[in-house]
Amino acid sequence: MINACESVGEEELTLVVLEAMKATHDTDGNIITFNIALKRFAKLGNPMGCEGIIVSMIREGVEPNIVSYTTAIAACVNAGDPALAEEWLRRIRSRGKAPNFHTYNTALAACLDGKFESTKIGSRIAEEMIQDSLKEVRTGIQGNAEFKSVLPDTYSKKLALSLMKQLRENWRSGDIDMKEAKATLRVPLLKIVDFDKSEEAKLAKKMKEEDSPSSSDVAKKTISSEEDISYEAVENTYRRAEV
Repeated sequence: MINACESVGEEELTLVVLEAMKATHDTDGNIITFNIALKRFAKLGNPMGCEGIIVSMIREGVEPNIVSYTTAIAACVNAGDPALAEEWLRRIRSRGKAPNFHTYNTALAACLDGKFESTKIGSRIAEEMIQDSLKEVRTGIQGNAEFKSVLPDTYSKKLALSLMKQLRENWRSGDIDMKEAKATLRVPLLKIVDFDKSEEAKLAKKMKEEDSPSSSDVAKKTISSEEDISYEAVENTYRRAEV
């Protein structure tokens, strides 16, 4: 039923459908249903709608997963609210979860609006991503890297380059001294761009090559196919906001 809301272009009906489900079946739905609803609000650029759904999930005993939180951050991209995107990263950790590279990429995308304050937020998010990446290299990763890893990918670098370009425009506009910008805000962004050249990246690659796939790994990949589709859908809701 919720899928039908999107097919007829009526994302606003999502809350109505959720309320009808609750009244009829005494439930708000399961994790997949909630994540579909979150995607509707993300496409609308309605972060408050996403927040309401996540609050409902927790109230109903359905623990949001990292796809849920990443989708909520995607709403911040379309709403132009990088501060809330950064806040969602804090909330993720407060629930005992960890962002992955999809989550960080989405949060970085929220900062591409040309504003100096957004550039500062993007730099802080990039620093968090780098620190989490270093931790992952030191301690290893449990589970499927596609959904657990935080290591920057090609899109991470593209976003960091865009933020570096935005920073350059910021110092040209007089928002910050060029030397200060290069010595501070640009540093974590450049680390993401050059991550593949780092010793940590080389170590991560070596560790990955040493890990031989097992039957359980294959099973996990099959089980994760729904998450894979979900991440693709999340990215499709905000990539139009690239600069």
